[in-house]
Amino acid sequence: MNFLNLSATKPPYNQAKAVILPIPYKGSGRTPSMNKGPEVILQASQMLSAYDVETNTDLNELNLHTLDPMVCPDNRQEVMDELANQTSPHFKKNKLVAAIGGSHLISEGLVRAALGQDNNLSVLHLGAHPHLLDPATEEPDVMARIKEKCMISHIGIRSMVKAEKGKILIDNLVFARDIYNNGLNAAADAIDVLSETVYLAINLDVLDPACMPAVAKPEPGGLDWYTLNNLIRMVAREKTIIGFDVTGLAPQQSGLHTHLLAAKLVYKTLICCLHNNR
Repeated sequence: MNFLNLSATKPPYNQAKAVILPIPYKGSGRTPSMNKGPEVILQASQMLSAYDVETNTDLNELNLHTLDPMVCPDNRQEVMDELANQTSPHFKKNKLVAAIGGSHLISEGLVRAALGQDNNLSVLHLGAHPHLLDPATEEPDVMARIKEKCMISHIGIRSMVKAEKGKILIDNLVFARDIYNNGLNAAADAIDVLSETVYLAINLDVLDPACMPAVAKPEPGGLDWYTLNNLIRMVAREKTIIGFDVTGLAPQQSGLHTHLLAAKLVYKTLICCLHNNR
């Protein structure tokens, strides 16, 4: 199944500006339906118009190539290794890599691959939780592993383990309430400290549960649709985004509107990245 049902205009791989990779990995299994996220996002995308009126963009002209869903082993380390191996060639060919999860854990393997294209890469993580420590065990979580390899800024945070607070520099942390109180200017420092080349990790729990309830751990007070899109647009204007993921959808806890929102977020992020980066 192709994103947006663009089968009639699907370009050959070597002509594609962006590749879309579904990664049906559910992670720890605490939210069993997480591995269904990529499938329902692709299904929902079939209902979207290929023409985006807000940006006057025809997505038929963006040369999007949807890859087959990745077959995910059960072992976490094997998944990360396979992800890095499979996506490294796409990054090295300067294609924008857009991954659809699945668990937020997939960011680790994708960032490993992206570092092969640019070893000065930074990561911008948009989510409700910093994911530096696993709340159940206080062992290092996915963003702690990524932080060992490159700089990270976190935007949209609303909850964390107490021990995580001391692990984040103030310039690299933006609470959702800061954006609510002061607008997107509140995010400027956290974006400025990043390198020129950025990987964007988007967990759907960055959104307020009033518009996106279908996540494993919804937190009140998240960003709204327009604020999130304006934030991504701002990052794409100031930095070069070489890859991104949209993760965290829990389909069994949701209805069609949340699937459509997730699909439209992938759609909008592709437009931002391809208009500004390429």
